[in-house]
Amino acid sequence: MDVYLDSTVVLRQMLGSGASWEGWGKWAKAYASMLLRTECNQAANRLRAEGKIDDARRARLGSWIETVCSCVTLVPVTESILRRAGEPLPTDAGVLRSIHLATLLELQAAHGVTCAVATDDTALLRAAECLGFENALAVPPKGSPEGSADGEPSGDASEKPS
Repeated sequence: MDVYLDSTVVLRQMLGSGASWEGWGKWAKAYASMLLRTECNQAANRLRAEGKIDDARRARLGSWIETVCSCVTLVPVTESILRRAGEPLPTDAGVLRSIHLATLLELQAAHGVTCAVATDDTALLRAAECLGFENALAVPPKGSPEGSADGEPSGDASEKPS
């Protein structure tokens, strides 16, 4: 399964907050908007500024963010994507969500890639499902008892920083 990752799922994996996604790293190919690096780094910076993590942990998180970004195909935010993001959507999505949705649509229309969406953002997921995209978090990972046994993780973004 090809997946589109947004920062909410990456941050959950990175910080160990909430339940881990069993499908993490078990995708055929992973895509994300170029926004992913910025969104994750800003979240890590906010945690450091709020005193929730120290400088050493922030540095480890930065390294992990770069590892994740090197293991996924980062889709540039092009003029075409920004134009598409300004078009009407089936739900009220806001600017950043619209860019993520436009990226999904651009991958599909221009490159023939249809991704399942991995997000903890319910508004983004609702809009993506209205556009016909599947919820990656609801699909059993390959190799699980419910999934098929063929398929290997793409890259090694599975290690999270301590």
